[in-house]
Amino acid sequence: MTLFVELSELLRSICVCFHETINEISSESHHVLSSYPVLFRSNEEDTRSLTSRKSGSSGSPKGHEQSLAEDDEEDLWKVWGDVISKWEVKVKENPTSIKTLVKRGIPQHFRTIAWQLLSNASVSSIHEVYADYMRQSSVYEKVIQRDISRTYPEEEFFKDGGRGQASLFNVIKAYSIHDQEVGYCQGSAFIVGLLLMQMPEEEAFAVLVRLMENYRLRELYKPAMTDLGLCMFQLECLVQEQMPDLHSHFNNMGFDTSMYASSWFLTLFTTSLPVRIANRIMDCFLIEGLEFIFRVAMSILQQARFELLRLDMEGMLKYFQRDIRERFENDADLLIAVANKVHLNARRMRKPDLFSLY
Repeated sequence: MTLFVELSELLRSICVCFHETINEISSESHHVLSSYPVLFRSNEEDTRSLTSRKSGSSGSPKGHEQSLAEDDEEDLWKVWGDVISKWEVKVKENPTSIKTLVKRGIPQHFRTIAWQLLSNASVSSIHEVYADYMRQSSVYEKVIQRDISRTYPEEEFFKDGGRGQASLFNVIKAYSIHDQEVGYCQGSAFIVGLLLMQMPEEEAFAVLVRLMENYRLRELYKPAMTDLGLCMFQLECLVQEQMPDLHSHFNNMGFDTSMYASSWFLTLFTTSLPVRIANRIMDCFLIEGLEFIFRVAMSILQQARFELLRLDMEGMLKYFQRDIRERFENDADLLIAVANKVHLNARRMRKPDLFSLY
């Protein structure tokens, strides 16, 4: 416990503590669905076929391959339309196939509603309470106002004085009133910002409440930050087990896990990777919970391993603070694919019931 307390003290300074309408799905979608049997069968081979649809022989002309890729994307869009329109039925029929579909990446058009469905967020149940929070004041308002200008400054939506900043302030303020034990933690602003880039305020607040309550984020954000310290310890155990040379290098350099990974857990990689990749991570986070953050962390370390082994303390800090974004900017599919193959030894991490699966 002493280790967790020390980590909590180290990390305490970090914390200051639809709605798109889905168009009618055309009858053509039923034809498309027939080519995606994975959605309606439990057979694992059928499930794998969804993520690896063949585009013909390796000798196919480039133009033909591009055409097939575009057709595949269009088909996926139509499949998602059908899944969304019949959500409860599809989830009950074959939840494993829904997970496979999500891991492939939710089409941008459907993220607004898909994230709400995956998190089981109910806008109607919080409509009145959100309006009430808007009429109240929060003790964190000055701190929130100061921090919102630092949240996604590169995104046009969040430029100074814009609608995005106003919505960001409102949602964060509302949660600080809703959960006074947690109050406000700066890391949450980036998660709220990611939600707001997909949906309006009330929907974003409803999803945020679910993320906090059902996905362990609330425990990470509590002022003592004990759970964050636990995550750092568990990640270090994983690195020691699967990449002992990198673990030794970190130790020799005095490079503590919290120095590079605390923000990964507090912001779900939104401050380290491009928004496009952060969206993909959120897709998977909503079906796998915090387990997927461990997987992505290990995926990054595995792929960056040899680069990191050549760097000193200063070089590693620079790599994790700046270079990592460019390193993985065009490798979202690879990052997710490697993450899905990471083996997580619950016993080695000393908490067998750590992960909450969808």
